[in-house]
Amino acid sequence: MSAEARARVVAEARSWIGTAYHHMGTIKARRDAAGAVLDRGGVDCATLLACVYADAGVIAPVEVPHYPPDWHLHRSGERYLETVLERAKEIAESAAGPGDVVLYRFGRAFAHGAILLEQGWPQIVHARSQSGIVHEDRGDLGELADRPRRFFTLWP
Repeated sequence: MSAEARARVVAEARSWIGTAYHHMGTIKARRDAAGAVLDRGGVDCATLLACVYADAGVIAPVEVPHYPPDWHLHRSGERYLETVLERAKEIAESAAGPGDVVLYRFGRAFAHGAILLEQGWPQIVHARSQSGIVHEDRGDLGELADRPRRFFTLWP
């Protein structure tokens, strides 16, 4: 069951690629039969995770409470981390696999999340305001390379 669920999460995460970045958004880009984008929708990194895992049938829908887009720059409270820990357990980087979560520290807290696409990582799907869209990326390069990171799984 877990391999099936992981595959659903990866497929669902990839289906959000090209969706616009929008703080607190929950709308996936709509495409026509040929794959052309009709409506870019909008999502941020927290709502992307909530939508992907719920749409893949791994968790019940999550109501993400309102938060300012820069809360992590001014407060040390681990709001994002606490929400992830309600549904997932922390694992070692070496144990991370497809469909697992990586959280990165930005500012004073772990405030950016992504979904792993493969065993052993570093391929991820994430939404970043700087890129303006949901995209596939390497989680160990560029701006993410030197950030503290933690890994989580929703499976036993």
